[in-house]
Amino acid sequence: MIPRISLTPSNNTQTAFHFKRRQFPVRLAFALSINKAQGQSVRYVGINISVPVFAHGQLYVALSHATCKQNVKILLLDNADVRATKNIVYPEVLL
Repeated sequence: MIPRISLTPSNNTQTAFHFKRRQFPVRLAFALSINKAQGQSVRYVGINISVPVFAHGQLYVALSHATCKQNVKILLLDNADVRATKNIVYPEVLL
């Protein structure tokens, strides 16, 4: 839920009408899939690995395209017993 901030000017203004401003504290953000990030360098990276990544090597791609390791954030669920993700490799590809 986004908090709403209501702003009402004080009564000592010289205006002939009263108004109220409602402000929503949001920030512009963009999302990019791991596949779309290939070949790009990005300043900030946030990765949700509560669900394993789709293909072998995708997590490496996501982590390696950040310009600074301090700007990488990884989302893990608090109730996760294991703080790891599956490495998905299809045996058919290795033959």
